[in-house]
Amino acid sequence: MLMAIFAISDLHLSLGKPKPMDIFGESWRNHEKRIAENWDAMVAPDDTVLIAGDHSWALRFNEAAPDINYIAQRPGRKILIRGNHDYWWRRESTNKIQAQLPEGIELMHGRGIVVDNIGITGTRGWRIEEGEEPGNVKVMERELMYLERGLQEIPDGVAKKIAMLHYPPFSTSLEPNEFTQALHKNHVDILVYGHIHSGGYLEGDIDGIEYHLVSVDHTGFRPVRIA
Repeated sequence: MLMAIFAISDLHLSLGKPKPMDIFGESWRNHEKRIAENWDAMVAPDDTVLIAGDHSWALRFNEAAPDINYIAQRPGRKILIRGNHDYWWRRESTNKIQAQLPEGIELMHGRGIVVDNIGITGTRGWRIEEGEEPGNVKVMERELMYLERGLQEIPDGVAKKIAMLHYPPFSTSLEPNEFTQALHKNHVDILVYGHIHSGGYLEGDIDGIEYHLVSVDHTGFRPVRIA
């Protein structure tokens, strides 16, 4: 049987220091149990699961241990990118954190890999809204550089290219931004993103790229098979 690639995002786990998620809506009640049941039923050990950020509410790596172990216990090879709430994962400490993770969890930060002839890259991404501080322009430029670097590390000839971002590559008014341009320039086939829990979003074939919003409250608290 061929390996499958799934995607999911915004697990928002808080197993070490419980944070009630049902304050965001009744659908979030016991969400970690529902995610585990769905994931374990859908994903095989040889499959790959892309997790597009906001894994844990923890502020420090040691506090995130129960949430990381929860992810490690799920079947499949797990590839993670940072989200805006992943304070436990400082980007400059990525290699140090990776060395302490359980087997089967990989941190992706602007690098490119190939899984069964499918190229995969990912980074947190960014978007600047009206009225935000100018310093955020530097963050966006840095994240764009990570995306470009990861895409360039994917060799020619792969069957598909998948890009994973936490922030969507468009504004709140659904207008494309610099990340959209980078995706098209590098001939990305599939885009996976999270972050959005309400309001407008894009999904399906958008100018030749297959968009997937995989925030858990959008997917019914289950992974989505994307390849």
